[in-house]
Amino acid sequence: MRQIKIAPERVAAKPGHGRVLAVTGTMAAGKSTAGKMLAELGWEVVEADAIVHRLYQRGAEGYAKLVDALGEAILDSSKDLDRGLLAATMMRDSSVYATVNHLIHPLVHQTWKSEVSKSLRLHPHRSVAVIIPLLFEVGIQESFDGKVMVGCRESVSRRRLMERGLTPEAADFWMGKQWAVETKAQACDQVLWNEGSLALLRDQVERLADPEREGRQPADRRSEKAKS
Repeated sequence: MRQIKIAPERVAAKPGHGRVLAVTGTMAAGKSTAGKMLAELGWEVVEADAIVHRLYQRGAEGYAKLVDALGEAILDSSKDLDRGLLAATMMRDSSVYATVNHLIHPLVHQTWKSEVSKSLRLHPHRSVAVIIPLLFEVGIQESFDGKVMVGCRESVSRRRLMERGLTPEAADFWMGKQWAVETKAQACDQVLWNEGSLALLRDQVERLADPEREGRQPADRRSEKAKS
């Protein structure tokens, strides 16, 4: 699996300030859901997929670069980027896949780095989570204070992707472009496992957001345990 590599640049917070964590994981594992939970806890959350979506908008730099490189065949009748068509073309033609990565990944990197720097400048004590599915694949894992994986078994990822409308072939293709779940888990500092309820995921996210929470068990939980 060949991916474009980007030279890592540290965006970690200064001592005593909020943390800057990379959140990665397997496909359809719940990375965005975990990000929303962190945002509810007061974190700044920057999502690479959302940046890609903005870059693909008509008039954006990513849109212009892709049209220049691949032509207007990737546009729909309204001259908007046809993301489904582009994805199908990337699956069919490895050179198109490489071209899109070469053009888009550096723009995404530049954008999230700018957004993290702005957040640290304006709110130095607010922690930041950057959700990057291809964290290890593009080689920027050393840019952060820590690395967190949201994971599930590959069979669960595949089922969830197909429930979202992907064909089995498309699910296998995109999953094959990422590191295996076991490899990612070993490379991360913390793993949030998401095959259960949202409440279970939220509990893990809250522990991530507040590492000292473990020793501050709520009184109602202590009383419940005492009764059992």
